[in-house]
Amino acid sequence: MSYVYAVSRLRGMENHLLDTAFFSRLMDSAGIDDALKALGETSYSQWISGNANFDKAIDSEMFATFEELKSFVPDKELLDILRLPYDFHNVKVLLKGLFKVRGGEAEGRRYDLLSKLGTIDTEELMNAIETEEYGFLPYGLTDLIPACWQLWDQTKNAQAVELLIDHQMFKAMLKVAEDLKMPDVIRWVQNKIDAENLRSAVRLARMKYDSAKAISFFHEGGTIRPDDMAKLLNEPQETWARLLSYTDIGSVLGALQDQNDINAALTEVTKAIDEYLMKVLENAKYSMDAPANVLLYLLNKEAEARNMRVALVCVAGGLDREFGRRLLSNGR
Repeated sequence: MSYVYAVSRLRGMENHLLDTAFFSRLMDSAGIDDALKALGETSYSQWISGNANFDKAIDSEMFATFEELKSFVPDKELLDILRLPYDFHNVKVLLKGLFKVRGGEAEGRRYDLLSKLGTIDTEELMNAIETEEYGFLPYGLTDLIPACWQLWDQTKNAQAVELLIDHQMFKAMLKVAEDLKMPDVIRWVQNKIDAENLRSAVRLARMKYDSAKAISFFHEGGTIRPDDMAKLLNEPQETWARLLSYTDIGSVLGALQDQNDINAALTEVTKAIDEYLMKVLENAKYSMDAPANVLLYLLNKEAEARNMRVALVCVAGGLDREFGRRLLSNGR
């Protein structure tokens, strides 16, 4: 199926992505009112409507982007790969709420935390989970949700339930990519799994986890086996880049070199990982018929949304602007 028209449309849309110069100006705003005025120059202005609820404005912009792409991208499943995490986020929110309600907290439900950016209508998902009618749910949720309840009943361990959900999420993302039979897209999902595992390794190292106990935190499906990732925890962090030099994602570990503070390393690695996942798709830019351009555009749009949140939180909360600048992803 040809992607020439879709890529042409995306090239035009790329011209409207906000660049680093805009976020630099936004970060320099005297206060939230000035920042919101700056948004008047952008597509986000249509969602603000005179109030300062910028979180909803950012989500509305992302939702509009997904809807626009649905109108011209030949394979809608390409969009689903990046929308799937929002579905699994919603499953977590709904299950945690029910865990609390059944534990005696009448106000445990947090419907305000649900995202409309997933592929499953939030009302349908809510009804399915609360009535225990999971049969129509996609992505393996039919079996996953009962398994989550069983695990919760046995352990009352919310973190273990979250891990179970995340394992299925990455399995579902890889299945969608494999069904599309697009090598660049499959490779990106595998790198996405590696990236999340590397992020987990840095967090677990900070918590001084033993490798044998940590293996359950790592997801299957990447280019690096979970047990190989777990072995990193037995080694000094400054050696990780060498140990993973045979992998594509090993280059990200330069952020750990000469880094004495692993908390600072986590911030740097997280930023480097986000940028690495865009670089994986860079070759698509040189083709006017590569489906991977769809993912690349959406990753840039998600980076724009993250930058927007960072800048507006810093301005609204009077937080350290220089620290905020370090958190910003590189713009287009």
